[in-house]
Amino acid sequence: MKTIELLLLVLILYACGSGPVESVIKGPVIEKAEDFKHGTTLIFQQAFADNVVVDKSGENQIWDFSKLEVIPSKTTTIKITPPDSTPYYNLFPEANFVEKYSDGRYVYLLKNEHENQLVGTVSTENNLFIKYNNPMLFIKRPIKFQDTISDEYTTEYSVNGMDFKGKGTVTTIADAYGTLILPNNKYENVLRVKVEQVQTDTLKQYSSIIKTVTITYLWFDNKHTSSLLKVNETKSDYYKEKTIEFLLSETY
Repeated sequence: MKTIELLLLVLILYACGSGPVESVIKGPVIEKAEDFKHGTTLIFQQAFADNVVVDKSGENQIWDFSKLEVIPSKTTTIKITPPDSTPYYNLFPEANFVEKYSDGRYVYLLKNEHENQLVGTVSTENNLFIKYNNPMLFIKRPIKFQDTISDEYTTEYSVNGMDFKGKGTVTTIADAYGTLILPNNKYENVLRVKVEQVQTDTLKQYSSIIKTVTITYLWFDNKHTSSLLKVNETKSDYYKEKTIEFLLSETY
C-alpha cells in the first residue's frame, strides 16, 4: 500500500511541474581542461618525487603538497604552437596543435572544442619518434567528478635504430575533488583526473614484448586551462620513473 501511495505522490509532483528528480553534480565542472590556444606559454617547477603519495580519492579532499622539495633551477617551459612552426609537422599531418617543451620534446595533438587526442611525440634528446596510427584520446571537456573515458590506440616508433609496434588502452577518470595546496599557491574547487595507460610493445627485430603501465594524476581548476599539478609514474620490467611538477605560470 505504501508503495502505491509513493508512486501516486511522484506522479502528482510530476504533473504539477516538479518534473523528474535530477542527480546532483558533486564538485566542480571543469570546462577548459587543456583547451590551449596557440601562443600559450606554461612554466612548471620540477620537484623531488620519491616520497610523494597521491592516493587520496573521493569527495572534499585536501591535498597538501606545500612541503614539496623543489629541484633547484629545474623548470619546464611548454609553448603551444601551430604544427607548421615545428620541424616535424610533416610526420603528423592530422595534428593542429603542438606542445613544444624546453627539453626538446614535441607533442603533436589533434584538438577540437570537446577533446584532445595524441597523434605523435618526438624527443630530440633520445632520438625518439612515436606515431599514434590510432590516436589516443586522453581528455574531454567539460569533465566532472566520476566521469570516465576509455580508449584504445596503436603506435609505431623507433629509437636508436630499433623499431617497435605497440597497442594500448587508456582510461581517464575524474576520481576526486577538493583543495590543493602547493608551495606557491592554494587552490579551491579542484578536480583531480587520473589517467592510466597500459601499453604492450613488440620489438620487431627480436619479437620481444614489453609491457608498460603509466599512471598520471592531474589537478585542474576553472581559472586555468593547464593542470596545476602533474604526478607521473611509469613502470615496466626494464624501466621505472616517477616525476612531479607544479604550475608556476600560464600566459597567453
